[in-house]
Amino acid sequence: MCPLNTAAYPDALALASSSGLTVGSVAAIQKLHIQTIPLGESPKRIAYQEATSTYGIITMRNNNITAPSVSTLCQNVTDSSDIVNGTDSESRFKKDAIINSEVHNLLIMDKKTYEVLHVHKFAPTEWGLSIFSYHCNEKDYFVVGTAFVNEEGSSGINAEYGGRGQAKDRGGEASSRKRT
Repeated sequence: MCPLNTAAYPDALALASSSGLTVGSVAAIQKLHIQTIPLGESPKRIAYQEATSTYGIITMRNNNITAPSVSTLCQNVTDSSDIVNGTDSESRFKKDAIINSEVHNLLIMDKKTYEVLHVHKFAPTEWGLSIFSYHCNEKDYFVVGTAFVNEEGSSGINAEYGGRGQAKDRGGEASSRKRT
């Protein structure tokens, strides 16, 4: 859930559920006006960026389901394969994506039209855990916290936190830096 307070949506809420994104406002007579946006994948986290009138939404979808989703239909897509694995990683990235059934994405969505402007696909074992809007040096970014999750046989899952941070500027370009 994310509070939303703009001219178009005064005192409203944006809610992410397993079935999609819901934007609602409470009218003066205490009626809730709701609009559901089908995503075809599960939203996990959401942040609103007032300067660009966009939402940053972290989602997860099952790679084994062939139904269309917003991340598979978008034309403007980047991925983490070159950042995580180096420039020769395309074959490894695709192989890992087939093995791992969960695919995590960052969607940049227009506030008024709900059009997905950009999709960033995380690496096959990279999970988006948090997101917030950040303004720095006259630019606005969505900053995403991620973790790399490695399955270790039947003994459970081991997560490597703090591997790197990703920022997405309003032009859709990704930047990456290793945290120390």
